[in-house]
Amino acid sequence: MITVQQILSATNGGLDIILSLYPQAQKCVGQKNKHFAIRNEKTPSACLRQYQSKKYGEIWQVTDFGGDGRGENAIDIYMREKGFDRSRFNEAILALAAEYDVRDELNRSLNRPEIRQREARADERDGTRSFELKDKFTDAELKALGPKVTQADVDALHWHSVKWITNVKDRKVTVKHSTDNYPIFMRECVVKEAYGSEQETKFYKVYEPFNCDKGFRFSYTPAGAKPRYYINGLFELKKAYRDFNAQQEKEWQAAHEDGKPYKEQKLPEAVICSGERDSLCCHSMGYHPLWFNSETYQLSADEYKEIMKYVEVLYNIPDIDETGKRKGRELALRFIDIHTAWLPDKLQTYKDNRGKPRKDLRDWLEIHSERKDFRNLLKVAMPAKFWVQYANKDGKPKTEVDTACLYNFLQLNGFYALHDENSAVTQFIRIEGNIVKKVNVKDIREFIRRWVVDRFEDRNILNLVLNTTKLSPAALESLQEIDLNFTTYTPNSQYFFFPNKTVEVCLPCETHPEGFKEYDPGADGLHNYVWEEDVIGHRFKRLPDMFSISISKNDEGETVLDIDIKNVNSHFFGYLINTSRLYWRAETETRFGEDRTAAAAYLEANPFRIDGEGLRSYEIIEQKQNLINKIFTFGYMLHRYKDFVRAWAPLAMDNKIGEEDECNGRSGKSFFFKVLSFMMKTVKLSGRNPKLMDNPHVFDQVSQFTDLLLVDDCDRYLNLGLFYDNITSDMTVNPKNNRSFTIGFDESPKLAFTTNYVPSDFDPSSEARSLYMVFSDWYHQRTEDNDYHETRTIRDDFGKTLYAFDYTDDEWNADLNFWLQCCRFYLSVKDSGIKPQPPMSNMERRRLKANMGANFEDWANGYFSRESGHLDDYVPRDEVFNDYQRYSNVSRITMQSFTKKLKAFCKLCPWVDCLNPPELCNSGGRIQRAVQVTPELRKTKDMLFVRSMPLNETTEQATEQQLPFGDSDDERPF
Repeated sequence: MITVQQILSATNGGLDIILSLYPQAQKCVGQKNKHFAIRNEKTPSACLRQYQSKKYGEIWQVTDFGGDGRGENAIDIYMREKGFDRSRFNEAILALAAEYDVRDELNRSLNRPEIRQREARADERDGTRSFELKDKFTDAELKALGPKVTQADVDALHWHSVKWITNVKDRKVTVKHSTDNYPIFMRECVVKEAYGSEQETKFYKVYEPFNCDKGFRFSYTPAGAKPRYYINGLFELKKAYRDFNAQQEKEWQAAHEDGKPYKEQKLPEAVICSGERDSLCCHSMGYHPLWFNSETYQLSADEYKEIMKYVEVLYNIPDIDETGKRKGRELALRFIDIHTAWLPDKLQTYKDNRGKPRKDLRDWLEIHSERKDFRNLLKVAMPAKFWVQYANKDGKPKTEVDTACLYNFLQLNGFYALHDENSAVTQFIRIEGNIVKKVNVKDIREFIRRWVVDRFEDRNILNLVLNTTKLSPAALESLQEIDLNFTTYTPNSQYFFFPNKTVEVCLPCETHPEGFKEYDPGADGLHNYVWEEDVIGHRFKRLPDMFSISISKNDEGETVLDIDIKNVNSHFFGYLINTSRLYWRAETETRFGEDRTAAAAYLEANPFRIDGEGLRSYEIIEQKQNLINKIFTFGYMLHRYKDFVRAWAPLAMDNKIGEEDECNGRSGKSFFFKVLSFMMKTVKLSGRNPKLMDNPHVFDQVSQFTDLLLVDDCDRYLNLGLFYDNITSDMTVNPKNNRSFTIGFDESPKLAFTTNYVPSDFDPSSEARSLYMVFSDWYHQRTEDNDYHETRTIRDDFGKTLYAFDYTDDEWNADLNFWLQCCRFYLSVKDSGIKPQPPMSNMERRRLKANMGANFEDWANGYFSRESGHLDDYVPRDEVFNDYQRYSNVSRITMQSFTKKLKAFCKLCPWVDCLNPPELCNSGGRIQRAVQVTPELRKTKDMLFVRSMPLNETTEQATEQQLPFGDSDDERPF
């Protein structure tokens, strides 16, 4: 127990406590004649001084001359200001310890026994133990066992204090001596009493309460003597029963001379405790304790029946940690007459000597140590049995529902009212493990009816349930309210809920290097709940990793990612690989020429290969880059946590370059997000309408429970910039016929887009908010207008429709494993600043072609051909502009639009080096020359200069160069 001295030492003699309560006293520190006001008064009447206490040394106190004029130390002041009366002194000490982080934890250097070793004697066999006991316990030892434990209590339960104990191993004797800081106790456990010629059977339980290794606190001797099933305290209970009835019979016979036989009586009660010290504390309160050798001990029906021979009422006081609560509920529902007394949850706000939240009876008795407190605790204990039977005034038996016990029964079975400040309607729920199901009054009544039937209770109990008004909607409003944490993520982890387990995918660390934590349903330590409808409807079994991604630096210091594919057991992984094969035609068609048989054989042997034969190194690198980008993006979307620094929206596009206005599609982009919707609550909007955002109710389907907002199949002219605020900040929802509301950034959904077109701009604002994705044309539709040899769909690769009715459990499990591995990869790199983007050269080409338009491209190919005479020469800009207008028969085009098209052409044209070389431009970024307009007039005009590629550089070399992604840094007007 933490002492007053420890509190005062940790708070500067109590000054820190005083100043937290009276900050106005700060001016009085070190000032003898200064006063401060405690209450509303004209003249401050309290003074602060430091003095030498005989008991605690140098401490601070406050004297209130406007009160009783008596000096008070910090503890007294704290208790008065916080409303603690003197009976709650220990609670106040623990509250201060929690507030100022004062701990009384075990110390390995201090809390240890004195250990000696010697050679074993001939009569000391390996595996044997010997010991010497003290005559009695010291006061410190009794205090360590409980605040009110006496020598009489330890004697009654056959406890002894150990002087030393030995252990013989490998012919060495280790002698462990107890010390003041490391007491050792031993309990004599009687299994069978001596009877006639049969000797007493017993074993000894050794208890080292201050062992820093909690798992080594208990041991037993002699080896093998402890039976598998044993209830501590039962021998003592039987003896108490016999002694009680012997005394009662003696008194009976003295009062009844008629020879009427005495009928044995049961003891009033016994209490199941959770451990050695709890049982001693219980006995110190005047009650008979029973306890088991482990928290997981299963009390059998025969053992329960045996106990109930001796007592009228059996109480249980479980620990209030996760395991204790679970075992307490299980015991209450197995034996419905057991009265369970729950310790208050507030107890866990205080820490024990291991730095853990306090949880057991001894901890509680350190705060509430009077017998009346213990009686009050048992007074509120309740059984799971929710009916009572008694005789009415006519002597006839009557059965009725006990309302408090009924609600206790429902709570033990997981029924609660969910706390929701935003709703006036009570939502009833049932919690099973960490899965939460919405229920109504009918469901609750049916559950109880079924429970009564399954237990084969009497018909009058069933009628009682069917006829009671205490299960009406109004009555059930009094059901215990609960507040649950439905958060499925932390900044570094994501929970996935399956019927058979919960998996936490986390940042790989020392304790979980694989980045996975698995919890059984209702496991201790799992505090995250999930609605039943959000449970992923397939069982999960961990499989080996399917890929690994390495991170390194190249010679230029740039980050390089590479992927090693270990297996493609996941069909979805196979789909991602194939949608990343940007150069599949070179791999599977071009190099085989007209030999379609050989091509088909290769494809059959390599259905999912990212580094195919015949590909050049840069092509393999780009394909891997594309695949890593998709894995990263899938993992990013699965991590529900939102960070302003990583507020991105995936934008899925086609890689194939088509003609102007050609809509490619059918590459599998939407399927990527369809699969995400299996794991995330998704709202889908059609992006085909370019005026989508003109609708004031566009987000009316979105709520705080929406995980993904997908704008699918975006039109070429849909302005994605209108969504940017929703990506990086709060989202305002304006439902039809209802008030609008705002979903905070943390709870708002992640956004994603798919489009068959290329956005007109890859500006910095777009790039900062977007996570680009590029899909190859591996999946495609053959038509008369293209040169594909076949139509290929996702179904063709796998011989079945993915995720249809015939998708097997093993196939689901393989995909689930892959998805969680994607999430783990994202979590492993999210703080490194890595944002893997796909190869964007084709995207840039598609954007430039869209900016030009086919009409301009046809004109420019002729006007700036090598034979045109317009290359490598100064050409008046207005003449070029007029020539294009005449060619295209377009009169409304602006010079700005014309320049944008010309820049796009010069970037794409294989024989053009650049437009307006910088060395030819003036400080304003223009090329200007004097031109003879008429024989009499010279005028300065803006010129264009299109510089060509050297003739010795082939067209192939020119087209293979990587185009810069996004707008270049060249901001010159021409």
